[in-house]
Amino acid sequence: MITPLQRARGRFGLEVRASGARTRMVDLVQAGCCRLLFPRVAGQGLEAATVNISGGIVAGDRIEGRLACGEGTDLLVTSQAAERIYRARADDVPAEMAVSCGIGANARLEWLPHGTIFFNGSRLNRHMMVNMTGSSTFLFLESRIFGRKGSGEHLSRLGVRDRLSIRRDGEVLLEDMLRLESADVSALLAQPAIAGGQGAVATLVLVSPQAMDLLPALRTRLAAPECAGFAASAWNGMLVVRGLAPDGWPLEVALRHILPVLRGGRPMPSTWRS
Repeated sequence: MITPLQRARGRFGLEVRASGARTRMVDLVQAGCCRLLFPRVAGQGLEAATVNISGGIVAGDRIEGRLACGEGTDLLVTSQAAERIYRARADDVPAEMAVSCGIGANARLEWLPHGTIFFNGSRLNRHMMVNMTGSSTFLFLESRIFGRKGSGEHLSRLGVRDRLSIRRDGEVLLEDMLRLESADVSALLAQPAIAGGQGAVATLVLVSPQAMDLLPALRTRLAAPECAGFAASAWNGMLVVRGLAPDGWPLEVALRHILPVLRGGRPMPSTWRS
């Protein structure tokens, strides 16, 4: 008989509106294991950092988030640290994470968390849903680290479904799904068509009226040695970047080279600064 274990439940919500040139919080929800911190930053925008006080995600956990950006607002959401997805038992249901985002006209939302570290045997279903307008801007980052190379961890069993859904002016713009379910993950990632033996992957998506104009400058930046393994394409008002790295640190080094191009030279999020 499998003994039921305590599971975490968390919910966060943040609504922002423009007050003159500044972005201000008008509604805040924090429940269960979820917290939002607000570092002091220069400029007119608002920065929020998510915190999971349960210390990580295990099978059966449930986390929900909601972000609402009013017209003309500027919101950056990051995380306090990397999220860790711990090993599940064979009969455990996956952890569930869902975040919904609404972005008003001429508003900007940046979702720039630290990476997600998947431990051997972890199970996660995650879904980010975005509704935006043709004049708004959305920048998305998700970096995933499979196992801990420094600890000599060998990944065998893993169950991950990670989905991004973007609608612009009510129409589907992008459906992006990573599905990685295997009893021998290391062998799967070693295949040249999958990851060529690399242990970390990243996806960036920029949707804005200016996104496609950034492609030449971004490709110039991707020619740097630090960005080896990354490539970019742009179409339909959207720019997508994907890349591979041996583990989490070289992946972050590459992202620190790429993000300034996509963000117009803005300072990195507070929790990213070294």
